[in-house]
Amino acid sequence: MLDLHTYLKSSNEFKKLQIDDLLFIKYQCLVEEVKAGIWSDANYFVFVTSGKKMWRSIGRNYVVESGDSLFVRKGANLVHQYFDEDYCALMVFIPDDFIKTFMQRFSAVVSGNHAGVTQFDEPVIRIQLDTFLEGYINSLAVFLSAPEIPDSNLLRLKFEELLLNIFTNPLHQGLAGYLLSINNEQNVQLQQIMEANFAYNLNLDQYAALCHMSLSSFKRNFKEIYKTTPGKWISQKRLTLASHLLKTTAKPVNVIGFECGFEEPSSFIRAFKNHFSTTPLQYREAAIL
Repeated sequence: MLDLHTYLKSSNEFKKLQIDDLLFIKYQCLVEEVKAGIWSDANYFVFVTSGKKMWRSIGRNYVVESGDSLFVRKGANLVHQYFDEDYCALMVFIPDDFIKTFMQRFSAVVSGNHAGVTQFDEPVIRIQLDTFLEGYINSLAVFLSAPEIPDSNLLRLKFEELLLNIFTNPLHQGLAGYLLSINNEQNVQLQQIMEANFAYNLNLDQYAALCHMSLSSFKRNFKEIYKTTPGKWISQKRLTLASHLLKTTAKPVNVIGFECGFEEPSSFIRAFKNHFSTTPLQYREAAIL
């Protein structure tokens, strides 16, 4: 899977402004594949300026077009590219540490407006634009088109301005609830990350990075929670999801395998047969009878 955050930080193909892991970028899709897997260790906003694209999480699709906005939680997604029109978007990557520092700095605003807010569990959150966010997007476009790089302190304020827009407007209660959950204890976050990302072809180092843990800490905490190893749990979850999709959808076997974290059809068929003692196609045919 493509490490989107790292790729965009290191790429010279796009207009961008960067401070440490904070990133503003004017993105134009250069990927030729119709479907691809991506992941990011930082949360990010997407403000679509042209074209059409789809993010797919486990069980849901999120199609966006010009004028739409999304917040994508750190983790993995499948993306589907449409080629009717060039896809372009302004993207803002904001890591957890910056969000935590912001919430400490503006604790009165955060707690005063969002005490008791329920966390939003969707990995992709649609954002309803208001006057303030529309103005913010316009100002971001100006920053990115400026001939000189703005002062770093001013750029940091622009990141904080975006979060203030989220925390001070009732339209964004769901997103604010997710941002508040970033302060949850590590084991709670580990469960949230694994449940939202088990179906993607990430390795254990990448899962650990999403949890802000070393690999050894991740394995230890995982076993405390699930009473098994990450590898066994992930395999079981993927194959259970695959069996459900085989019974409830008409998707081709290779598509189901890809959407359940198996990039090669042969590896999916082999793993499925080892677990269920039948091939995916035979399993589907038996379920229909």
